[in-house]
Amino acid sequence: MHDQGRIVWAWAPSHITGFFSIHRDPDPLLSGSCGCGIVLEAGCEVKASLSDEYEIFVNGSRVDARTTMHVLTMLANQPVRLECFHQTPVGGGFGASAASALATAYALNELLNLGKTGLELAQIAHIAEVDEVTGFGDVIAAERGGVVIRKRAGGPGFGILDTIPSVEYEVFYVILGGISTKAILTEEETVNAINHAGKIALKKILKRPTFQRFMQLSKEFADATGLLSLKARDAIEAVESTGGMASMAMLGDTVFAVGGKEVRSVLDAFGEVGVSKITHSGARLDGHQTFTMQP
Repeated sequence: MHDQGRIVWAWAPSHITGFFSIHRDPDPLLSGSCGCGIVLEAGCEVKASLSDEYEIFVNGSRVDARTTMHVLTMLANQPVRLECFHQTPVGGGFGASAASALATAYALNELLNLGKTGLELAQIAHIAEVDEVTGFGDVIAAERGGVVIRKRAGGPGFGILDTIPSVEYEVFYVILGGISTKAILTEEETVNAINHAGKIALKKILKRPTFQRFMQLSKEFADATGLLSLKARDAIEAVESTGGMASMAMLGDTVFAVGGKEVRSVLDAFGEVGVSKITHSGARLDGHQTFTMQP
């Protein structure tokens, strides 16, 4: 019997992909992406409670969150209210749908006493992402933490990962516009360009797996695929003029950068600057915390 007044909180980190290539398979657990990205401690917290109807709220507004609803329908055997609080902008290339799906799976498992393992929950979140075409590699990376190389495509338990040793860098970011992940991933010519450039970048990072090399290859990938906007190019050049490193988040018209205080100063000219640290933590059940957008 479930406690009608019970509330469960869970959290999952964000993930910025620097470069990638896509592998599709009829089995969603064998579908995924290769590439490299960074996992951020600014993520998504989900509050789950029993309800009279199935409800999903994102940052206070009731929405039709396809990927999160997919997880809900796979796991929930009774009506549940989900409240998702994103600490990074949705649609900016932070793997928001993956963070929400992963945190939702953890929260529902606890709320409904489902008894599933962390691997099973991550696989459910990955299946939801692939089925809804909102991402192919964010879930498996978010579960690992750090600077993650996805060496073989596939969902949790099937893909092969490695990591680039790194300190917990402060990562600055600025949102320049929005990009529809689904629109990009369903456009054949663009996908072909992504896969070609992504495979080249993966070979290069495996030969010299350093954080600096990751940032450089990410910038080259964004340029080679034609996804790099003119404004993003200007922002990256401004960061590099200070001695910092920058690239574009995939898939979003967002520039992310590391470096000194000067990096933040030059990015201010392009929009509101957010900041988060690289985290080596994966998803977890969480006590309630009050989060605000950075800064």
